[in-house]
Amino acid sequence: MMKIYHGSSFALAGLVPAAMVIRDGNLPVDLALGVALPVHSHIGLNFVISDYVPKSMRLPARASVLGVTVASLYGMFQLNMYGEGVSKTAKRLWRN
Repeated sequence: MMKIYHGSSFALAGLVPAAMVIRDGNLPVDLALGVALPVHSHIGLNFVISDYVPKSMRLPARASVLGVTVASLYGMFQLNMYGEGVSKTAKRLWRN
């Protein structure tokens, strides 16, 4: 898991600036962000659960994180395929 987590960190370190620089959005970059962001968050939150959640509550906590991750993946896919994409949506947050 740690290799995937670090790999997603490196991917995000390149994808986020690339998404902000590309003017009209780019479907491959948006799709990669749509996978890398939820996967990176999922693994990181599972590390937090391992460190801070009591053993008796870990299974429900991990199930909740899995549900949020699946919903995030689905939402990102919908935004990228049928909406304006992750990068355009993020850029819109800073426009007047």
